Amino acid sequence: MSKMLDSTIVTTALPQIKSSLQITSASASLIISIYMIAIAIFIPLSGWLAKKYGNKTIWLLAIIMFTISSVGSGLASNLTLMLSMRLLQGFSGALLVPIARLIVLENTPPQNLLKMISYVIWPALIAPAIAPFIGGVLSTYWSWRLIFMINVPIGMALFISGNKVLQHDIDRTDKSTSFDWIGFALISLASASLLIALEIISSKKVLNMLAIVLLIVFISSTFGTVKHLIKATLPLFSIRPLRFPSYKVSQFGGSMMWLTVGAIPYLSTIFFQNACHWSAIKTGAIVLFIFVGNIAIKPFANNIIQKLGFKNTIIVSLFLIFFTTFMVGMLTGQINQFCIIAILTLSGVGRSLALTAYNGMSLVEIPYDERNSANTLAAVSQNLSQGIGISLVTICFSVLNQYQSVLNAYRSTYILLGIIIIVPIIEVLTQPRHLGVVEESKLN
Repeated sequence: MSKMLDSTIVTTALPQIKSSLQITSASASLIISIYMIAIAIFIPLSGWLAKKYGNKTIWLLAIIMFTISSVGSGLASNLTLMLSMRLLQGFSGALLVPIARLIVLENTPPQNLLKMISYVIWPALIAPAIAPFIGGVLSTYWSWRLIFMINVPIGMALFISGNKVLQHDIDRTDKSTSFDWIGFALISLASASLLIALEIISSKKVLNMLAIVLLIVFISSTFGTVKHLIKATLPLFSIRPLRFPSYKVSQFGGSMMWLTVGAIPYLSTIFFQNACHWSAIKTGAIVLFIFVGNIAIKPFANNIIQKLGFKNTIIVSLFLIFFTTFMVGMLTGQINQFCIIAILTLSGVGRSLALTAYNGMSLVEIPYDERNSANTLAAVSQNLSQGIGISLVTICFSVLNQYQSVLNAYRSTYILLGIIIIVPIIEVLTQPRHLGVVEESKLN
């Protein structure tokens, strides 16, 4: 939850941080981008570290580092210290969520995966929606420094409960596991070059030579990564889980879906503030209704999936995301706020259903011994998609705003997100009706 919050909550408080540290807007944006880049680079480490030293050991260590780096960020008096702490936050955050998922996945039989996944994805659903509200309240009435300090009690509670509840899994570790330095370097190069290129384009508002070079590096290193992971004897993680249709669909379609829904709370926050001229608190309170939609459908999500099946549930939820994305883009500050609340709530319903279905379906066919690799690959694609989504809407708005009014530029950006969601809709429509259904004999 803390890791998810910190990826979005800082956005609302950037003006106050910029003023307090006396830095430029470009430097302030680094506070967000360095965190996202660090997460993208170090997520592939999570699976290997868990395999070598045990899930519990690495998870508890990650909590300690995340809490310490949160305190450091909250006390930072200059940009250098802030960026150093955010880098450490990104590193520890890259371990927290994947290993937490892995702890659940390695101890859950296939027939119970849907139920367990529905609980595991709650932080991903909740944090982006409540972050703008929390950030707005803290930065308006108290101090932006409290945005980081709230991680301290959360971290302490997680450490105490985790140390008490989790069992040491030393018998599952493999001390002889060698580290795939080539795979790690290639994956890190691909992730970092893409996110840095997008950051340059969004801040400079132009595709300059450095951005072009970085995009070429991204394409080359991506091909190199795939080739290496296929041929390596002991890769950083295996891509063999992609041979299962349900997992393959969840990774491609799920990534495209994450690109859209991951960007909507961020885009809506700046849209309501800049185009509708709402305060940070009012904006956060309205965006919070995405979270209300998440909660409202959650008690019924598993029953809906069991009744409709994974395929039909995903189709319904994606169409709901598609229509509400377009509708949010058509909003103005003069529209009745109850109408805005209804649309955002429906957006949250679609978001919750889609994430539950995609995540619940992704691992039903994956054997226990391949869940570490499947979980690592899923974490990499999900975080990259979220980072790409935020960068993409920033670039789109920056470019369009040079030719359109602020309001129309935001509307066009929402339309782009709506068009993107068509891709996973087409993909899932072409899948067989029994997608994600595993025969009872295979569950035992």
